[in-house]
Amino acid sequence: MLSTKEKPMFKKMLVVMSLLAVMILPFPVQGAAGETGPKQAVEITVNGVIDVLKARADQKSLSEQDREGIRKAVSQYFDFEEMAKRSLAAPWKDLSENQKAEFVGLFQQLLELTYGNRLADFHNQTVEYGEEFIKGRIAIVDSDVVDADKRTPVRYKLVSKEVGWRVYDIQVEGISMISTFRTDFTAAVNKDGVEGFLTDLKARVAGMQTEEKG
Repeated sequence: MLSTKEKPMFKKMLVVMSLLAVMILPFPVQGAAGETGPKQAVEITVNGVIDVLKARADQKSLSEQDREGIRKAVSQYFDFEEMAKRSLAAPWKDLSENQKAEFVGLFQQLLELTYGNRLADFHNQTVEYGEEFIKGRIAIVDSDVVDADKRTPVRYKLVSKEVGWRVYDIQVEGISMISTFRTDFTAAVNKDGVEGFLTDLKARVAGMQTEEKG
């Protein structure tokens, strides 16, 4: 069974990563020739989420319209297929094209259900960005989430594709979101096989959706 949400470090990641979506940032400046660099891509994503949160009719909850706005803001520079592929690792190659599409969809829903509700709480945390580091097709953007007197280091990892820079992993205090999912996914595939893993993941997502509606 998938047990990621029960791990203490994962719970800590949930809190910190939720804060990333409610930080007040300066409006990003476009690079040369209108191209969006790695650091700008991260800032634009967070600002898009902030715009949705600030415009909410009910500042204590998220409507379906709010959720759709957040999906749109995040999907612009987050590569969910790359995240899903790296989270599953080796078993990815054993999936059929239909299974890959199903898994990516389930993975995106899992992320939304895991982190989404925490965005309803708007606080005044801030973020301080360091420099972006680019090596070939991979980029790193370091930052610190500042909440009162506590600072939490957060690192974004991006990959350059034909459509531009896309986020494929987030590390909180050195703990990778992708690696955390991979540990659970690998255990599930080893135990139940690919078919069993997908069935279990589908049931988990459905259960979380039911719990959210209830």
